[in-house]
Amino acid sequence: MHLDFNYKDFDFVKVNDKVTLDWNRLWSNRGHTIGEGMLSPDRNYFYLNIPKNSSSSIKTALTSLGWTYASLNDAPSAHIIVVMRDPMDRWISGMVEFLMMYHQGIIDNIVEPNNYDFMPLLGDKLGMSLLFDRMTFDDHTERQAVFLRDVDFSNCTWFMADKNFNNTFSIFLNSIGYANNFKDAKKENSSDDVDYHKKRKLKEFITYVVARDNFKKYNVEQWLWCDYEIIKQAKFYEPR
Repeated sequence: MHLDFNYKDFDFVKVNDKVTLDWNRLWSNRGHTIGEGMLSPDRNYFYLNIPKNSSSSIKTALTSLGWTYASLNDAPSAHIIVVMRDPMDRWISGMVEFLMMYHQGIIDNIVEPNNYDFMPLLGDKLGMSLLFDRMTFDDHTERQAVFLRDVDFSNCTWFMADKNFNNTFSIFLNSIGYANNFKDAKKENSSDDVDYHKKRKLKEFITYVVARDNFKKYNVEQWLWCDYEIIKQAKFYEPR
């Protein structure tokens, strides 16, 4: 059988007469590639970027400390810093990001931009149930485990992006010689920002849908099983 297209134009590539998924092309058109991150000036540490896991704040802080953008392949012997997030919370946040980035025009045509309290209407018109059929739509809704492909877990320091994360991560950076004020970092979006209001209302609505429908919740949790498994096994950093 002959397929008349160029493999390099797709997420799948032909290797040794087999079609293989090219992970680095999977979401690169959306802005992220597998194995991207930041390398410390001494090249001893590599922060592995996983979208929606406080990544924007971390990259801003590390840039100010002289860390540079790199790939895992650039420093194979570096110790890897991994930040995980509660899988369900991340999925909901990622879905909000996806809708705002690629479908905001549709949403704003359904309800007034400053009147996002009419979420039942939005859910019906937007076809919200489709979100629970596919689960992964882009790099923000992709499972965290995908970004950990080929990573040696024994060579990682693990963090959880929870309410204590800023302080914990700040202490860690200090402990490896990078004095910082990350513990005082604030979210980029202001509560007065229109987009912030939209995202907050969308998150409230999707959270509501998940909470009231056990079948949808179960399906999402099953899809995210690999992330839950990693979190269960990881030994997260604890300041001394």
